[in-house]
This record gives sequence, structure tokens and C-alpha cells, in this order.
Amino acid sequence: MARDVVIVGCKLPHGLVLHHPMKPSEKVSLNGMNKAIIIGATHVTTEVDAEFWQTWKSVHEGKFPPLDSGAIFEARSTVEAANKAKERVNEKTGFERIEPDSIGIKTADKE
Repeated sequence: MARDVVIVGCKLPHGLVLHHPMKPSEKVSLNGMNKAIIIGATHVTTEVDAEFWQTWKSVHEGKFPPLDSGAIFEARSTVEAANKAKERVNEKTGFERIEPDSIGIKTADKE
């Protein structure tokens, strides 16, 4: 019998390790943006056991900023994950790259 899985999208650079609330030795590592193979990707996905995810989410919903902000999110398919990421493309995680010019840093002249 195939296990029931959900797709968990992640917009964080290094992903996350989620520990099962009832069985702390059981954990899932979510891929982060550093695993993206497409330049300019808006998210990466990880298949997670549905029971694990539902239990973890029920304990952390409303208390865990990356989940509440949409930096990590659930989808039932990769197409749904892509659509959700597209909807959230302008929502910031706080880990976006800083453009040096935007904060007044100038490139050194080569001599």
C-alpha cells in the first residue's frame, strides 16, 4: 500500500528539520532554497508523510512564524505547490538576498 504524502513547499534558504511532536526521534528534513536546481526558483518541495505533517502542523499552527507566514506551506501536488508559491512570491521570509546598492555599499575600484 502506498503511503499518503503531502508536498511541503519551503521558501527558506536552508530548509528546516521538523521533529514529530509525539516521537521526537522521528524527523523530516525540508529542502531549502539552496537545493533549488532552477535559477530564480520561488520555492523547493519535499514529500512528507501525511500523518507526520498533520500532527506537526496541528501542534505548531499559530505558534511557528515560518508556517504562519507561508515560508513553509502544504500542497497536494507539485502543481498546487507552484501555484501557492506564485501567489506568495512577494511575501518576504526575512532571508532574502540584500542588494548592496540598496543599503549604500559601493563596489571597490580595481587598481
